[in-house]
Amino acid sequence: MTERDGSRAAPPDRSDSESDPPASQPDPLVSAESRTDDLLHWLYLDGDRRLLSGLLLVGVFGASLLLIRADLITPAEAGNITAIAAALIGGMLPFITVVLAINQLILSEEFGTTGSFFERLEETREYRHTIESHTGRRPSPVEPSDFLRVLIEAKRRTARGLQNVCRDGPEALRSAVDDFVSTTTARDEDAIETLEGATFGTFTVIAVIVHYNDPWQLQMVRRLRSRHRHDLSAAADNQLERLGELLRDIHVARQYFKTVHMQQELADLSKILLYVGFPTLLWGAFVIVSYGNLLALEFHPYVYAAVVSTTITALFSPFAVLLAYVLRIATIARRTAADFGPFVLQQQLPGEEIETVEDDVE
Repeated sequence: MTERDGSRAAPPDRSDSESDPPASQPDPLVSAESRTDDLLHWLYLDGDRRLLSGLLLVGVFGASLLLIRADLITPAEAGNITAIAAALIGGMLPFITVVLAINQLILSEEFGTTGSFFERLEETREYRHTIESHTGRRPSPVEPSDFLRVLIEAKRRTARGLQNVCRDGPEALRSAVDDFVSTTTARDEDAIETLEGATFGTFTVIAVIVHYNDPWQLQMVRRLRSRHRHDLSAAADNQLERLGELLRDIHVARQYFKTVHMQQELADLSKILLYVGFPTLLWGAFVIVSYGNLLALEFHPYVYAAVVSTTITALFSPFAVLLAYVLRIATIARRTAADFGPFVLQQQLPGEEIETVEDDVE
């Protein structure tokens, strides 16, 4: 590493016998034992979006009743209620633009020429052939959860094979490999168990995609090859090479399946916004036109409180649906946006702060 004054920075005093520092595979979205962490994890990722939308609307309904109880909203004043309904309806109209934009985003991936479709088909075929040669599974599964499970199983077997071929190597190498395998095996086994029988389209598969930190593992493999290159046998070097190839295959599969899932999620969001938005507009228009006549019937005040709270809740329903779905979509995009090949942008590798020697320097 060259400093500004042109001098050469001295590398740290690391002997070949020094073992790598202990590592733990990081994952900022894996909840800790705190109930608050579990709640946030459910809110951002695991929770059913329709249930979350319903809970938000229950909160809006309860807040409306409290405001009425505190006389901040007066159901007896028809002008106030119709003004609230008109304002909320006006805020809903941009949702038409939102729905159109979402559908345009989805359809943009479906348009193309015969040449582009043929090229995509050939690339997919080549990728599947590559997977079959790396995993030994022919033909490779067509169901996404099975496809991903086969890849992770092959990666786990390769990691254990690396551990076996390094048993007779130097202590530093054995320790580093054992640390890597013990750190990643638990995540592999959990992912394989979760994917067993899972159906793509549910969040079960996406949870594995979000939490499986293959860029971190790929960087650890590169560090093993760099730091212990003089101690690696030909078999161990081949296992590390195969491990890197499998991690790259897993990365491509994760990114593709994540993209397909987000397209499906956006399509569901646009449909639900239409299903919810149209009846809500009708209800809001009915309240604007008829609330004055409804007051003239002189029902019990609780009836008007319920009508007003229901109206506010209904008019907020598209916002609640949009919030629930976009919250998860944005969280998935933010979590996986940093997973760019061998780069690890969210966490620092153990011992990385003192590393000054390039990985691939011989």
